[in-house]
Amino acid sequence: MAVVSDVIPRIQSGGLQSLEAEARALRLEIVSAFFACGGGHYGGALSVLDIVLALYRTTLRVAPMCPDHPDRDRFILSKGHSAMALYAVLRRLGYFDEPLSRYGRIDSALEGHPDMTVLPGIDFSTGSLGQGLSVGLGMAMALKGTDRHVWVILGDGECQEGQVWESAMLAARLNTNRLHAVIDCNGYQEWGWTQQPGAPPPVPLLREKWEAFGWNTMYVDGHDYGALSTTFRTALAARQPTVILAKTIKGRGFPLIEQDPVRFHCTTVDEGEQAILLGLPK
Repeated sequence: MAVVSDVIPRIQSGGLQSLEAEARALRLEIVSAFFACGGGHYGGALSVLDIVLALYRTTLRVAPMCPDHPDRDRFILSKGHSAMALYAVLRRLGYFDEPLSRYGRIDSALEGHPDMTVLPGIDFSTGSLGQGLSVGLGMAMALKGTDRHVWVILGDGECQEGQVWESAMLAARLNTNRLHAVIDCNGYQEWGWTQQPGAPPPVPLLREKWEAFGWNTMYVDGHDYGALSTTFRTALAARQPTVILAKTIKGRGFPLIEQDPVRFHCTTVDEGEQAILLGLPK
């Protein structure tokens, strides 16, 4: 059986520029796939991509050729509607070779939300917001006594779910220091509070709330690979559960999307807009 620490070469600080280039390529793959399949969650997939890529390339110990390796770290994308970002990274790492353009088809494993029963590399099926951290806590409790870690990515709007705070309270009570949450703080959500620029964030005083629940809390630029990798390393050494508030831009990398984050939470584009996204002549 493969040794998980030897499977994916770790990107060190001197090689972070290669991650930036890889992310640019993945972003183009994502918008091309969404156009081919008739649309999708552009904004959240693009805001969270750098976080997912940085985790896999700098921190997670996993084995793509043996996705169920018992000694692997666990990863949960709790904001499952951003599945395309995870699919793009997993495909790049060799977990599967199904084209991203098959996303959402009735006969495709690339479902609208991650499904652990049909796609390798998915540790938990997500999509019903608020559940991922609870499952991650259960995994961390089951892995107690090992050197494995559990990482959960949530959305900032998702943190309005009461279940998030129930699991946060229990994790602190149990001092589950191998549980790490990363929040994609892109500042927008599809439904609920006012979505106009300059409006209050989905959950005001988010850092203060997590600290009050007993978590080690850190801020990071969610698009800075150097800062992300350093913050992830710090979280691994913490003696309590850690939450990382990652400030991101919804639709990162494409001005057309960044300038209209409300529309691009989930939408379609026409041929002219697709040409703009791909940098092609109109």
